[in-house]
Amino acid sequence: MLTTAEVAESNAFLQKSMDTNKKIWATRGADARVAAEVKRAAERTTWRQMSGMKLLMHEVGHVGNRPFMIGFGFTGLACMYIQTKFTDEMKANSLYWSTFHGDGKKEGGH
Repeated sequence: MLTTAEVAESNAFLQKSMDTNKKIWATRGADARVAAEVKRAAERTTWRQMSGMKLLMHEVGHVGNRPFMIGFGFTGLACMYIQTKFTDEMKANSLYWSTFHGDGKKEGGH
């Protein structure tokens, strides 16, 4: 014979199984598909609905974009480092800097 503990455990298992079956049965049919689509559209945003920083952070999180993000970060840090080391003397001797940012008096410029 079964003990009361075994009967309670069996009833709990059957109840959980019945709840699972009810969930599955509720998701079947045309009405359930429409309801699921409406719920999905209201709850989450896809990448097509994102813009700005939200889209950028979404793309940064993708594994396939990781090499690009590492390269982008490295390039950004290298540019910042080079810019901080660009002295006034270097600016004075630079054809580009004197033409576009300076007084434009460097010989051989535009």
